[in-house]
Amino acid sequence: MIKRYRDFLSVGLLALLIGLSGCGGSTHSTVNDVTVSVTPASATVAASGQVKLTAVMSGCGSSCPAPAFTWSIVELQTNGASGSQCNWETTPPPGPCPDGTLEVTSDFTTATFHAPSSSGTIHVVAQLTGLGNPPTTKTGTATITIP
Repeated sequence: MIKRYRDFLSVGLLALLIGLSGCGGSTHSTVNDVTVSVTPASATVAASGQVKLTAVMSGCGSSCPAPAFTWSIVELQTNGASGSQCNWETTPPPGPCPDGTLEVTSDFTTATFHAPSSSGTIHVVAQLTGLGNPPTTKTGTATITIP
């Protein structure tokens, strides 16, 4: 009887130690904990004006690599287009870009939205892909109003 109790206690302690070592003892987070946000989340910009947007990844801890966001304008995602065809780093695209352009920095964490000359509401998305196995996509969105 004592031997069974001791065996049961040993197995229980071993299971507890295994459980604790995989939980709380590291800074590793699951992909489900990761969020992407864009600031400002909403902005009003004059026609032909601009606003700087910043994307941030949260909830990943120190184990994740530096994020490289893909920026796009939702309203440009028509007829199979990615919404990134009006992005640029040093030279503005030839167009047409009826919903504005995104000047993306080389580290991909910030983008300046250059508004079109017409009014409307535009949605700019920062997307982070390739997290976890299988790969997961996380997005943050900014809504820009051009009065």
